[in-house]
Amino acid sequence: MIIIRDIIRKRKTWREGVTHVTLDPDGPGVARLHLVPPKPSIFRDPPSLLVINGTWFLPIGPSWATIMRIFFNELQDCCKDKREVRPEEIKHIERAVVSKARKLYPGIKEDTIINDLSEIITLAINIARGENIPKEAGLGFNMNQYSKYMTAPHRMDLIVAPMSINENRICPLNCVCCYADSGQLMDIKRPLSTEEWKKIIDKCRDARIPMVTFTGGEPLTRPDIVELIEYARWFVTRLNTNGYLITPRLASCLYNASLDGIQITLYSHDARIHDSLVGKSGAWEKTVAGIKYSLEAGLCVSINTPLVEKNSDYGNTLRFIKELGVCYVTCSSLIPTGGAKEQIITGKVLDSIALKEVLNEAVSICNELDLEISFTSPGWLKEDDIIDIGLPSSPICGACLSNMAVAPSGDVVPCQSWLNGQTLGNILTNSWKDIWENPQSKKIRKDNANKSKCGLKEDLEF
Repeated sequence: MIIIRDIIRKRKTWREGVTHVTLDPDGPGVARLHLVPPKPSIFRDPPSLLVINGTWFLPIGPSWATIMRIFFNELQDCCKDKREVRPEEIKHIERAVVSKARKLYPGIKEDTIINDLSEIITLAINIARGENIPKEAGLGFNMNQYSKYMTAPHRMDLIVAPMSINENRICPLNCVCCYADSGQLMDIKRPLSTEEWKKIIDKCRDARIPMVTFTGGEPLTRPDIVELIEYARWFVTRLNTNGYLITPRLASCLYNASLDGIQITLYSHDARIHDSLVGKSGAWEKTVAGIKYSLEAGLCVSINTPLVEKNSDYGNTLRFIKELGVCYVTCSSLIPTGGAKEQIITGKVLDSIALKEVLNEAVSICNELDLEISFTSPGWLKEDDIIDIGLPSSPICGACLSNMAVAPSGDVVPCQSWLNGQTLGNILTNSWKDIWENPQSKKIRKDNANKSKCGLKEDLEF
């Protein structure tokens, strides 16, 4: 009887799908919380995953997950008019959670339920604000072992803008290190319509994916980009851009569409270096203006810098970024595909020794300036080197695991850099189950469980 009741509980939880709330939406530490249930297992009771701001993954045991799910649903019912919850309503929500939880767990005391709920929510808010982050709450918390309970990645990158249409270039820049600047998937004959992208966004939600990133090409070349971002409010939303096309009005529209974060690529504090790497004179001035407009509009801005020999003076770039008012930075080596592959083969990329030196200085400067820094290229440095440098975590390859991508045609690829023509199906015409369980998708997931190197990098010799 207990086993049957347990199976019913698991199936009910699975049918409910992902539950979601936003806490402190206008505060300095907004917390977008998505509780993702595991695939039901008859003989095991794996944890649910609490996805915090699309970045942190916290495993939540079955009883805590049940309490959180009840709380999320009660809070959503109370906030349908999108106003702030009053103190007396919080008490009403607590009573409702206790009442429903005790029907499932009659032996649990009321105080225990309230204290457990308070503890989880406090932990989630602290993680969202970067405080007291437990070591298991990260991209590599045991994602590989957990993958058998997953039915979708936790992030889908939507490549809404190609590099070219019918061989006519769309992206306003010509970055020499661009991973997307070659491959048949980035040159299409017809861009997908607004309604087709909305259908893709709906399919991502149906697949229980809590985060989407709008990327390209240059996503701001789409006149409907704000409409698409606003349509995706249920998700944690990010936008990756070169910043060249950002205006004060566009930045304000992105903020009003509830965009959660914008990542802008800046190669250098030196305009000449930046312009030479993006292949366009005057680009630095427009990108820096775009950063300023985004900050003035209230957007959460992070700056990404791909590192090569020409811009290895990264320390001064970090100081410049801090002066602009940005608090979050990421850096990377090159992704070995597209135009970047030639840079790697011809030796214009930083080798591991030079890269380690640059990152050592970068971490020191970030500690001095109170900047948060992440290095995002798996396999370029050994894990011991990452630890010695003092970076917060060692990057892993998330292809077909924590992230996948939809190409401009609707074709699904293992990650946004995997643009060599190999696809796993089309999200508009194939079922999500068929895409996720595609033999190639399974193989990539299995391979990633045993390595910390980018799959695209393995074919290159250094």
